[in-house]
Amino acid sequence: MFALVLGCAGPRLYYLRSELPILEGRFDLAVAPGPWPHQDIPTVVADTDTIPDDLVLPTLRALMTLPGAVDACDPNTGGPRPDAAEYCVALYKTPQDWRVSWPIRNLVKERSSCQPPFGGVDDESFGRSPFIIGFAHNHPCATRMSSEDLTQFPAVKMADGLWTMVSYAASPDGQLARDSRNRLIPAWAWLATGHKDEPRLYKWNPAGEVFQWNEATARWEFQANCHPQEASGMRSPRMLLPRCSPELKW
Repeated sequence: MFALVLGCAGPRLYYLRSELPILEGRFDLAVAPGPWPHQDIPTVVADTDTIPDDLVLPTLRALMTLPGAVDACDPNTGGPRPDAAEYCVALYKTPQDWRVSWPIRNLVKERSSCQPPFGGVDDESFGRSPFIIGFAHNHPCATRMSSEDLTQFPAVKMADGLWTMVSYAASPDGQLARDSRNRLIPAWAWLATGHKDEPRLYKWNPAGEVFQWNEATARWEFQANCHPQEASGMRSPRMLLPRCSPELKW
């Protein structure tokens, strides 16, 4: 059970990863509470085969309003300031509507990446049954997606007890989500980056097709096909930019 903590600093804005329950004793299988009761994020009712932008876009913009989520770079080094932070959320589907989980911020290495809640969501109305569509996060220094970012999709537990990521919306127990016409609902990932006065919103699918939101035309525009680069030596996957064709403009 999650408790909403109110203190002298005001209402809760996010959860630290250390506050979340985990599955099977694994830190990567954290379970996020939901939905996020943000005034600008609606719960959306729509019978579509993909998650509605009416939920996605307000979520990405709300992530950029969290403390240290944007324009949090040291002008001398170009690196993150001590207050810089990444937050991540799960976007999910219940039997009634589409929702988003509370944001998660890591307690350990707070300036590092925020690992998604691969253990799923504990929704206040539907428990742990919702289907996870995908994960969204921010980059506080206006950087593009990393190679690791391109690989983060819903995780399910297989019959042999192993966990694996899948290309479709799924619940952690291995059930795949379908729309009213019995079509599988594809998984997506999203990134909010750029600057407060010039945000850049991206999404991509497991095939590596990257799209950017165009505010003027109100649609997602294809940018490139991108694939992760393998890390070698001491380099982390997060330090590597993906290979994109055509080259991703930045």
